[in-house]
Amino acid sequence: MHEPEAARRVRPHVARAVALTKHVLLEFDGVMFDVETALGPWGRENAIGDFLRSRPYFPRPIMLGAYGPEHMLGFIAEHKPEYAAEAEQALEHRELDAALTSRPADGLRQLLAACAATGRTVAVISDLAEDVVTTVVRSNELSLHVNAISARQGFDLAGFRSGHAAHRAAELLGVPIEACLFVGGRSARISSAREAGAVGLGCECGREPRKHLASPEIPVVPNLATLTKALLSTPRP
Repeated sequence: MHEPEAARRVRPHVARAVALTKHVLLEFDGVMFDVETALGPWGRENAIGDFLRSRPYFPRPIMLGAYGPEHMLGFIAEHKPEYAAEAEQALEHRELDAALTSRPADGLRQLLAACAATGRTVAVISDLAEDVVTTVVRSNELSLHVNAISARQGFDLAGFRSGHAAHRAAELLGVPIEACLFVGGRSARISSAREAGAVGLGCECGREPRKHLASPEIPVVPNLATLTKALLSTPRP
């Protein structure tokens, strides 16, 4: 039987980051769920590629699939706009199929309960389609402690950037982004949220190891149980 990882000691720089913030922005894929693994290698790129192969050919770079979904959709919007909406829908359908097979991360429910117990509102951040995130949050009965969802809305390429999503999440919560703790599993996404004004916190949740996540400005927790412990032991400002 799988045993959830136990909470570890809350390091001082983690406690300081938590103490600075009143609200929590959680990255959906990688912190709350593991959709990336369910999608498989190049899963989102393949979804768009499969759609393109089902339509009449138009000239495109041989390596288009290596650009990532954001750039693939951008290329389609520029060179074949009549395919844009359908391409995004094909991507969304693949995301939904994968997300529905993913299980909540160990300690996620306890983390959300700790946020509620300490008066911290929670927003979910993602570059997946917002309908996908909403469906999975509801199907796993997490809506009670989730106050907002900021994810990709239709053919909105800005939704792929975590800084944009974090800023929109703060607006949905009706709070300054400087009062928000962004919890992510990739250094680039944490840095993007920090550039938007949020306080960044890394979580070793299988995306990147501590050595890639940590910096003088970004503390790291080893798991959600440790973050829960930090929230419960640190007074809300």
